Amino acid sequence: MDTKTRNQSVDMLRGLAMLLVVLCHTMTGCTTGSTNTFLFNIIWSLQIPLFFLISGYVTRYSRGTGKTPADLGAYLLRRTLVYLLPWASWTFLVRGVLFNQTGFLNLKWVIGHMDSGYWFLATLWTITVLFGISQFLAGLITQTGIKKQICTGLIYFLFMGGLVLLGKKTGFSFFALKLTLYYMPFYFLGYLAGQYLPILPTFPRQKNLVDGLIALSVMGWLYLLLRYHLFSLPDDGLWVLFRAATSLAGCIAVIGLTGKLLTANSSGLVLFLQQVGFYSLEIYLILNLFKLTPFPSVNTLTGVGLIGLNFILTTILSLILCRTLHQNRVLKFILFGKQP
Repeated sequence: MDTKTRNQSVDMLRGLAMLLVVLCHTMTGCTTGSTNTFLFNIIWSLQIPLFFLISGYVTRYSRGTGKTPADLGAYLLRRTLVYLLPWASWTFLVRGVLFNQTGFLNLKWVIGHMDSGYWFLATLWTITVLFGISQFLAGLITQTGIKKQICTGLIYFLFMGGLVLLGKKTGFSFFALKLTLYYMPFYFLGYLAGQYLPILPTFPRQKNLVDGLIALSVMGWLYLLLRYHLFSLPDDGLWVLFRAATSLAGCIAVIGLTGKLLTANSSGLVLFLQQVGFYSLEIYLILNLFKLTPFPSVNTLTGVGLIGLNFILTTILSLILCRTLHQNRVLKFILFGKQP
Protein backbone atom coordinates (compact mmCIF):
# COMPACT_ATOMS: atom_id res chain seq x y z
CA MET A 1 0.00 0.00 0.00
CA ASP A 2 1.49 3.33 -1.09
CA THR A 3 0.94 5.89 1.64
CA LYS A 4 3.50 8.46 0.50
CA THR A 5 0.94 10.70 -1.21
CA ARG A 6 -2.04 9.90 1.00
CA ASN A 7 -3.38 11.55 4.12
CA GLN A 8 -3.13 8.74 6.66
CA SER A 9 -5.56 10.40 9.10
CA VAL A 10 -8.20 10.46 6.37
CA ASP A 11 -7.51 6.81 5.56
CA MET A 12 -7.96 5.89 9.22
CA LEU A 13 -11.30 7.68 9.45
CA ARG A 14 -12.40 6.12 6.17
CA GLY A 15 -11.34 2.74 7.56
CA LEU A 16 -13.41 3.34 10.68
CA ALA A 17 -16.44 4.20 8.54
CA MET A 18 -15.89 1.06 6.44
CA LEU A 19 -15.76 -1.13 9.54
CA LEU A 20 -19.11 0.34 10.59
CA VAL A 21 -20.53 -0.65 7.19
CA VAL A 22 -19.17 -4.18 7.59
CA LEU A 23 -20.61 -4.44 11.10
CA CYS A 24 -23.99 -3.17 9.88
CA HIS A 25 -24.05 -5.79 7.10
CA THR A 26 -23.04 -8.61 9.41
CA MET A 27 -25.61 -7.62 12.04
CA THR A 28 -28.49 -7.56 9.56
CA GLY A 29 -27.16 -10.50 7.56
CA CYS A 30 -26.94 -13.12 10.31
CA THR A 31 -29.39 -12.14 13.06
CA THR A 32 -33.00 -11.06 13.46
CA GLY A 33 -34.07 -7.89 15.25
CA SER A 34 -30.70 -6.17 14.82
CA THR A 35 -32.24 -3.05 13.24
CA ASN A 36 -34.08 -2.36 16.49
CA THR A 37 -30.95 -2.16 18.65
CA PHE A 38 -29.22 0.96 19.93
CA LEU A 39 -25.94 -0.21 18.37
CA PHE A 40 -27.59 -0.31 14.94
CA ASN A 41 -28.98 3.18 15.55
CA ILE A 42 -25.45 4.43 16.21
CA ILE A 43 -23.97 2.68 13.16
CA TRP A 44 -26.76 3.72 10.81
CA SER A 45 -26.43 7.37 11.82
CA LEU A 46 -22.72 7.38 11.00
CA GLN A 47 -21.59 4.94 8.33
CA ILE A 48 -22.56 6.55 5.00
CA PRO A 49 -22.73 10.23 6.10
CA LEU A 50 -19.17 9.87 7.40
CA PHE A 51 -18.04 8.48 4.04
CA PHE A 52 -19.50 11.42 2.11
CA LEU A 53 -18.07 13.97 4.51
CA ILE A 54 -14.63 12.40 4.05
CA SER A 55 -15.11 12.23 0.27
CA GLY A 56 -15.89 15.94 0.18
CA TYR A 57 -12.96 16.72 2.46
CA VAL A 58 -10.39 14.97 0.27
CA THR A 59 -11.25 17.21 -2.69
CA ARG A 60 -8.57 19.48 -1.25
CA TYR A 61 -5.98 16.83 -2.16
CA SER A 62 -7.35 15.67 -5.51
CA ARG A 63 -6.84 17.09 -8.98
CA GLY A 64 -9.49 19.68 -9.76
CA THR A 65 -11.42 20.34 -12.94
CA GLY A 66 -8.86 22.77 -14.36
CA LYS A 67 -9.68 25.84 -16.42
CA THR A 68 -10.42 24.52 -19.90
CA PRO A 69 -13.19 22.30 -21.31
CA ALA A 70 -10.51 19.69 -22.03
CA ASP A 71 -9.51 19.72 -18.35
CA LEU A 72 -13.15 19.29 -17.34
CA GLY A 73 -13.54 16.41 -19.80
CA ALA A 74 -10.48 14.69 -18.31
CA TYR A 75 -11.93 15.14 -14.81
CA LEU A 76 -15.28 13.64 -15.84
CA LEU A 77 -13.51 10.71 -17.50
CA ARG A 78 -11.48 10.02 -14.34
CA ARG A 79 -14.59 10.03 -12.18
CA THR A 80 -16.43 7.76 -14.59
CA LEU A 81 -13.59 5.22 -14.65
CA VAL A 82 -13.19 5.28 -10.87
CA TYR A 83 -16.89 4.90 -10.02
CA LEU A 84 -19.05 3.81 -12.95
CA LEU A 85 -16.66 1.24 -14.42
CA PRO A 86 -16.56 -0.78 -11.15
CA TRP A 87 -20.32 -0.25 -10.76
CA ALA A 88 -20.95 -1.75 -14.20
CA SER A 89 -18.40 -4.55 -13.76
CA TRP A 90 -19.75 -5.74 -10.41
CA THR A 91 -23.40 -5.24 -11.34
CA PHE A 92 -23.43 -6.95 -14.73
CA LEU A 93 -20.33 -9.16 -14.88
CA VAL A 94 -19.98 -10.31 -11.27
CA ARG A 95 -23.57 -10.32 -9.96
CA GLY A 96 -25.31 -10.84 -13.29
CA VAL A 97 -23.04 -13.24 -15.19
CA LEU A 98 -20.71 -14.87 -12.65
CA PHE A 99 -23.28 -15.33 -9.86
CA ASN A 100 -26.19 -15.80 -12.28
CA GLN A 101 -28.37 -13.17 -10.61
CA THR A 102 -30.25 -12.45 -13.82
CA GLY A 103 -32.06 -9.40 -12.44
CA PHE A 104 -28.74 -7.56 -12.55
CA LEU A 105 -28.55 -8.11 -16.31
CA ASN A 106 -31.71 -6.04 -16.79
CA LEU A 107 -30.41 -2.48 -17.11
CA LYS A 108 -33.86 -0.90 -16.78
CA TRP A 109 -34.54 -2.79 -13.55
CA VAL A 110 -31.09 -2.00 -12.13
CA ILE A 111 -31.38 1.72 -12.86
CA GLY A 112 -34.79 1.80 -11.22
CA HIS A 113 -33.74 -0.26 -8.16
CA MET A 114 -30.27 1.05 -7.36
CA ASP A 115 -30.57 0.35 -3.65
CA SER A 116 -30.57 -3.38 -4.44
CA GLY A 117 -26.95 -3.20 -5.54
CA TYR A 118 -24.08 -0.74 -5.74
CA TRP A 119 -25.98 2.52 -5.34
CA PHE A 120 -23.09 4.05 -3.40
CA LEU A 121 -20.84 4.18 -6.47
CA ALA A 122 -23.58 5.63 -8.68
CA THR A 123 -24.38 8.27 -6.07
CA LEU A 124 -20.73 9.13 -5.55
CA TRP A 125 -20.29 9.47 -9.33
CA THR A 126 -23.31 11.78 -9.63
CA ILE A 127 -22.20 13.95 -6.73
CA THR A 128 -18.56 14.27 -7.81
CA VAL A 129 -19.57 15.03 -11.40
CA LEU A 130 -22.05 17.74 -10.37
CA PHE A 131 -19.59 19.16 -7.85
CA GLY A 132 -16.80 19.22 -10.45
CA ILE A 133 -19.00 20.97 -13.00
CA SER A 134 -20.06 23.44 -10.31
CA GLN A 135 -16.43 24.24 -9.51
CA PHE A 136 -15.60 24.60 -13.20
CA LEU A 137 -18.50 27.00 -13.87
CA ALA A 138 -17.70 28.97 -10.71
CA GLY A 139 -14.12 29.33 -11.96
CA LEU A 140 -15.41 30.96 -15.14
CA ILE A 141 -17.21 33.55 -13.03
CA THR A 142 -14.52 34.34 -10.45
CA GLN A 143 -11.15 33.06 -9.24
CA THR A 144 -11.33 34.76 -5.84
CA GLY A 145 -11.25 32.13 -3.05
CA ILE A 146 -14.38 32.77 -1.01
CA LYS A 147 -16.36 34.14 -3.98
CA LYS A 148 -15.56 31.01 -5.97
CA GLN A 149 -16.66 28.82 -3.06
CA ILE A 150 -19.96 30.71 -2.80
CA CYS A 151 -20.53 30.41 -6.55
CA THR A 152 -19.67 26.71 -6.41
CA GLY A 153 -22.20 26.21 -3.63
CA LEU A 154 -24.96 28.12 -5.44
CA ILE A 155 -24.48 26.16 -8.68
CA TYR A 156 -24.19 22.89 -6.76
CA PHE A 157 -27.50 23.47 -4.96
CA LEU A 158 -29.12 24.50 -8.24
CA PHE A 159 -28.13 21.06 -9.49
CA MET A 160 -29.84 19.62 -6.42
CA GLY A 161 -33.00 21.43 -7.46
CA GLY A 162 -32.66 19.94 -10.94
CA LEU A 163 -32.40 16.45 -9.44
CA VAL A 164 -35.56 17.08 -7.44
CA LEU A 165 -37.42 17.96 -10.64
CA LEU A 166 -35.97 14.89 -12.37
CA GLY A 167 -37.01 12.70 -9.44
CA LYS A 168 -40.59 13.97 -9.63
CA LYS A 169 -40.73 12.86 -13.27
CA THR A 170 -38.88 9.55 -13.07
CA GLY A 171 -39.37 8.57 -9.44
CA PHE A 172 -36.72 9.12 -6.78
CA SER A 173 -35.57 5.51 -6.95
CA PHE A 174 -34.28 6.19 -10.48
CA PHE A 175 -30.46 6.02 -10.38
CA ALA A 176 -30.59 6.43 -6.58
CA LEU A 177 -31.80 10.05 -6.82
CA LYS A 178 -33.25 10.02 -3.29
CA LEU A 179 -29.99 8.85 -1.77
CA THR A 180 -27.95 11.22 -3.94
CA LEU A 181 -30.00 14.21 -2.81
CA TYR A 182 -29.71 13.17 0.82
CA TYR A 183 -25.91 12.88 0.75
CA MET A 184 -25.10 15.86 -1.47
CA PRO A 185 -25.06 18.32 1.47
CA PHE A 186 -22.71 16.04 3.44
CA TYR A 187 -20.25 16.04 0.53
CA PHE A 188 -20.34 19.82 0.28
CA LEU A 189 -19.88 20.25 4.02
CA GLY A 190 -16.86 17.96 3.77
CA TYR A 191 -15.51 20.17 0.99
CA LEU A 192 -15.94 23.29 3.15
CA ALA A 193 -14.20 21.53 6.04
CA GLY A 194 -11.27 20.78 3.74
CA GLN A 195 -11.05 24.45 2.83
CA TYR A 196 -11.31 25.95 6.31
CA LEU A 197 -10.11 23.44 8.91
CA PRO A 198 -6.43 23.94 7.96
CA ILE A 199 -6.68 27.66 8.79
CA LEU A 200 -8.39 27.18 12.17
CA PRO A 201 -5.11 27.38 14.13
CA THR A 202 -4.80 31.03 13.03
CA PHE A 203 -7.91 31.97 15.00
CA PRO A 204 -7.64 32.96 18.70
CA ARG A 205 -9.00 30.43 21.18
CA GLN A 206 -9.73 28.04 18.34
CA LYS A 207 -9.01 25.01 20.52
CA ASN A 208 -11.71 26.01 23.02
CA LEU A 209 -14.19 26.63 20.21
CA VAL A 210 -13.46 23.29 18.53
CA ASP A 211 -13.59 21.34 21.78
CA GLY A 212 -16.86 23.06 22.66
CA LEU A 213 -18.38 22.15 19.28
CA ILE A 214 -17.28 18.53 19.64
CA ALA A 215 -18.66 18.28 23.19
CA LEU A 216 -21.97 19.80 22.08
CA SER A 217 -22.14 17.38 19.14
CA VAL A 218 -21.45 14.35 21.35
CA MET A 219 -24.18 15.29 23.82
CA GLY A 220 -26.71 16.26 21.16
CA TRP A 221 -26.06 13.15 19.07
CA LEU A 222 -26.44 10.74 21.99
CA TYR A 223 -29.49 12.59 23.32
CA LEU A 224 -31.29 12.24 19.99
CA LEU A 225 -30.23 8.63 19.42
CA LEU A 226 -31.58 7.63 22.82
CA ARG A 227 -34.97 9.11 21.97
CA TYR A 228 -35.39 8.46 18.24
CA HIS A 229 -34.74 5.44 16.05
CA LEU A 230 -33.41 7.06 12.88
CA PHE A 231 -33.86 4.00 10.68
CA SER A 232 -37.63 3.93 11.26
CA LEU A 233 -38.28 7.67 10.84
CA PRO A 234 -40.39 8.78 7.84
CA ASP A 235 -38.56 9.64 4.62
CA ASP A 236 -40.19 13.00 4.10
CA GLY A 237 -40.26 16.61 5.20
CA LEU A 238 -38.60 17.76 8.39
CA TRP A 239 -37.80 14.19 9.45
CA VAL A 240 -35.18 14.00 6.68
CA LEU A 241 -33.56 17.20 7.94
CA PHE A 242 -33.76 15.90 11.51
CA ARG A 243 -32.04 12.64 10.53
CA ALA A 244 -29.35 14.53 8.58
CA ALA A 245 -28.68 16.92 11.48
CA THR A 246 -28.37 14.00 13.90
CA SER A 247 -25.94 12.21 11.59
CA LEU A 248 -23.89 15.38 11.13
CA ALA A 249 -23.61 15.81 14.90
CA GLY A 250 -22.50 12.18 15.17
CA CYS A 251 -19.86 12.60 12.46
CA ILE A 252 -18.45 15.70 14.16
CA ALA A 253 -18.39 13.82 17.46
CA VAL A 254 -16.60 10.76 16.06
CA ILE A 255 -14.10 12.72 13.96
CA GLY A 256 -13.38 15.08 16.82
CA LEU A 257 -12.94 12.36 19.43
CA THR A 258 -11.00 9.84 17.34
CA GLY A 259 -9.08 11.97 14.84
CA LYS A 260 -6.25 13.15 17.09
CA LEU A 261 -6.20 9.90 19.04
CA LEU A 262 -5.66 7.85 15.89
CA THR A 263 -3.16 10.31 14.42
CA ALA A 264 -1.03 10.30 17.57
CA ASN A 265 -0.97 6.51 17.69
CA SER A 266 1.07 4.12 15.58
CA SER A 267 -0.34 0.85 16.91
CA GLY A 268 -1.40 -2.17 14.92
CA LEU A 269 -5.00 -0.95 15.14
CA VAL A 270 -4.10 2.28 13.36
CA LEU A 271 -2.21 0.41 10.62
CA PHE A 272 -5.18 -1.93 10.24
CA LEU A 273 -7.57 1.03 9.90
CA GLN A 274 -5.28 2.53 7.25
CA GLN A 275 -5.46 -0.70 5.28
CA VAL A 276 -9.25 -0.83 5.53
CA GLY A 277 -9.47 2.84 4.54
CA PHE A 278 -7.16 2.35 1.57
CA TYR A 279 -9.34 -0.48 0.26
CA SER A 280 -12.68 0.96 1.41
CA LEU A 281 -14.42 1.02 -1.98
CA GLU A 282 -13.11 -2.42 -2.84
CA ILE A 283 -14.38 -3.85 0.46
CA TYR A 284 -17.77 -2.24 -0.17
CA LEU A 285 -17.99 -3.97 -3.55
CA ILE A 286 -16.95 -7.36 -2.19
CA LEU A 287 -19.13 -7.01 0.91
CA ASN A 288 -22.34 -7.12 -1.12
CA LEU A 289 -21.46 -10.65 -2.24
CA PHE A 290 -21.67 -12.06 1.29
CA LYS A 291 -25.32 -12.86 1.98
CA LEU A 292 -26.22 -14.87 5.07
CA THR A 293 -29.62 -16.17 6.15
CA PRO A 294 -30.81 -14.47 9.36
CA PHE A 295 -31.68 -16.94 12.07
CA PRO A 296 -30.74 -16.22 15.73
CA SER A 297 -31.96 -13.15 17.58
CA VAL A 298 -29.46 -10.35 18.07
CA ASN A 299 -30.25 -10.43 21.80
CA THR A 300 -28.94 -13.97 22.26
CA LEU A 301 -25.40 -15.11 23.00
CA THR A 302 -25.44 -17.05 19.73
CA GLY A 303 -26.45 -13.95 17.81
CA VAL A 304 -23.73 -11.79 19.37
CA GLY A 305 -21.11 -14.47 18.75
CA LEU A 306 -22.22 -14.90 15.16
CA ILE A 307 -22.02 -11.15 14.55
CA GLY A 308 -18.49 -11.01 15.99
CA LEU A 309 -17.28 -14.02 14.02
CA ASN A 310 -18.79 -12.86 10.73
CA PHE A 311 -17.49 -9.32 11.26
CA ILE A 312 -13.92 -10.56 11.72
CA LEU A 313 -14.08 -13.07 8.86
CA THR A 314 -15.73 -10.64 6.44
CA THR A 315 -13.19 -7.90 7.13
CA ILE A 316 -10.13 -10.16 6.90
CA LEU A 317 -11.32 -12.11 3.86
CA SER A 318 -12.31 -8.89 2.07
CA LEU A 319 -8.86 -7.39 2.69
CA ILE A 320 -7.14 -10.56 1.47
CA LEU A 321 -9.30 -10.67 -1.65
CA CYS A 322 -8.72 -6.95 -2.32
CA ARG A 323 -4.95 -7.28 -2.12
CA THR A 324 -5.00 -10.43 -4.23
CA LEU A 325 -7.08 -8.87 -7.02
CA HIS A 326 -4.86 -5.78 -6.96
CA GLN A 327 -1.93 -7.93 -8.09
CA ASN A 328 -3.44 -8.17 -11.59
CA ARG A 329 -3.43 -4.87 -13.49
CA VAL A 330 -6.41 -5.75 -15.69
CA LEU A 331 -8.61 -6.89 -12.79
CA LYS A 332 -7.52 -3.90 -10.74
CA PHE A 333 -8.71 -1.58 -13.50
CA ILE A 334 -11.93 -3.37 -14.51
CA LEU A 335 -13.16 -4.26 -11.02
CA PHE A 336 -11.98 -1.24 -9.02
CA GLY A 337 -11.34 1.52 -11.56
CA LYS A 338 -7.73 1.83 -10.38
CA GLN A 339 -5.47 2.70 -13.29
CA PRO A 340 -1.95 1.21 -13.36
